[in-house]
Parts: sequence; structure tokens; C-alpha cells
Amino acid sequence: MNSLEQIAWAKEFEEVLAPPEMAGFGRRWIPPTKCASGHEDCFQIELSLLLTTKHFRMREECLENHRGTNRLVFLYHLDGRRTISPTNGEAVELKKPTFIAYFHPKGVDAISQWSASQSETALALGFDPQEPPRLVAETSDQLTVIQELLRQPAGRFTWIELPLSSEMQKIASSVIFRSIGHRFVHDYVSAKARELLCITLDKVMSSEYVRRGSRSIDEKLEQIKSIFDSDLQNKLPICAIAEELEIPSRTFNKAFADRYGINAHDYRAFVRLSKAVDLLVKTEMPLKMIAYEVGYDHASNFCLAFKKHYGYTPREIRKSGLLEPAGE
Repeated sequence: MNSLEQIAWAKEFEEVLAPPEMAGFGRRWIPPTKCASGHEDCFQIELSLLLTTKHFRMREECLENHRGTNRLVFLYHLDGRRTISPTNGEAVELKKPTFIAYFHPKGVDAISQWSASQSETALALGFDPQEPPRLVAETSDQLTVIQELLRQPAGRFTWIELPLSSEMQKIASSVIFRSIGHRFVHDYVSAKARELLCITLDKVMSSEYVRRGSRSIDEKLEQIKSIFDSDLQNKLPICAIAEELEIPSRTFNKAFADRYGINAHDYRAFVRLSKAVDLLVKTEMPLKMIAYEVGYDHASNFCLAFKKHYGYTPREIRKSGLLEPAGE
């Protein structure tokens, strides 16, 4: 029985015919139609490495029992709520964007529960620790998170919760909400799975990442400022970035303003618009592209923010040279 067949055996939801673009390397399941809409897809990436996506919306309470298959799972919970209750181990409640690494041993069932009106959007990478992907095998001696999971008593469902980084969230979303021609789905999903695995292993091998919860508030604020400075296209709401670093939203804005003399929302806008001035003056890049480069989804929103901040439109700045690029 290969890995994909093992997952099919372990699941309780109804399997349906997968779309043509998944033929040969993927399978699909759906929850009971009276309970929910949406589906779960599972893709074979390597011999034991599988990528699974979930995108559900519940009409009423829904349960699914999942049998254990001795697999390590990296779960990227992007949105919604779910509770995972194993028959042997502590329950996991997913209620905010988070990253969970867990080991699901053979012989242990885990019941997933969604309440009425709840939803879930998530992606998971799973593999047999005895036949790990090449990337995991080559770095196994440095993966303390995995070692800790496997050191737990035999037959016990164990898990570790870590922050869900913006990079993880971006890659996982690009797989779930992919927009690519049917003939390229296999290669695209496989490439994204390996990219996500690389990012995840790099993070979990970092003691800074694993111990983030113990860092001082000033260190966390400095990291958020660094994100604003270096990742202009980061679309995560500021409150989500703060929560990712375990800074309470009720205290974050005051702490940021006290440290830097400006609130987080205004600082993020200042960094983006300063870069926009640089691109307007130094390049002939179209406004739509500049808007995208500095983190705005629509040129109209960019132009409104720019005019509000500087008192001039981007076109007026480009034509007149009224502003100097940042740093000059």
C-alpha cells in the first residue's frame, strides 16, 4: 500500500472522482453535503511525502475520524477553526493562523470536529519518518522538533505549536488558491511543496524561531519593524503579524508608538510610499506595477494613499520631481 492509498484507508469522508488535473497523483474527498461544502485534496509529491489541502465551510456540526498511519505532519492552519481530539494524547484546538508539527501513530484515531457555521482553510505536508523526504533525511540531526516528537512514548499522539511565518502562509495560500493551467498542476504543486518544506525546515532548525515566545517585547517590535522595512508586499494585517509573535493586540500599537514615535500603521505606509517615490523618480515603471511592488493590490488604492500622504498624486510627482527619492 503506497502513501496515498494509506491516507485513503485512514480517512472517513467520502472519496469522489478527482478532477482531470489531479489524475495519477492526487485524490479528493468531500464532507457530508448536509454538513458542509468544500473538499480535501491530497497530492503525491515523493515516495512518502504527501501534500493535503482543506477548504471547508460548515452548515452544521461535522466530525471526521482519521486513523493513524505513523506519519509526521506539518500542518499550516490559515483560517477558521477545528479541534483535533486523539484517542491517545492531548487535543489540539486550531483557532488562529498557526503551524503545528505532530506525529500521528498507527493505532491511534484522531477526530476532527467543526462546529456549525465554522470554516477551515489549511494545508499539510506529511511523511513517514522511516522514509523521509531527501531534505528531511539530510538535516535530521538538526531537526530537534522532529526528534522531540519521536521521543515521546510509543503510540501517543504528540504535537508542537510554532508560529506560522508570513512565508509559510504565502506559499500555502498559493497552493490552495492556485491559478494555473491544468497541464502544469502536478509540477506546480510539487515545486510549491518542496519550497514550503525548505522554508519550514529552515525555520524549525532556527533556535530563534522555536524560542520566539521567550523573546523580549523590544526584540519582537524590532522584528516587526524589520518586516515592514524589508517585505513591502507582505499582505498580513498588522494585528496578525503581532499575534504571530505573541504580542497582545491591545498593547501592540502603544508599544510600537512608544518605541518608534509613530504608530505601526503609519510607519508601514511611510515605508511603502517612500519606496514608491524612489521608483517614481528613478524609473519609468508603470503606476500599476509600482503599486504592486510596494504592497498595494490596486493602483487606485495606492494613488489615494499617496495623495493623502504627500498632497500630490504619483503622476504629479513623476512629472515635476517635487520629491526626492528616499535617502537623498
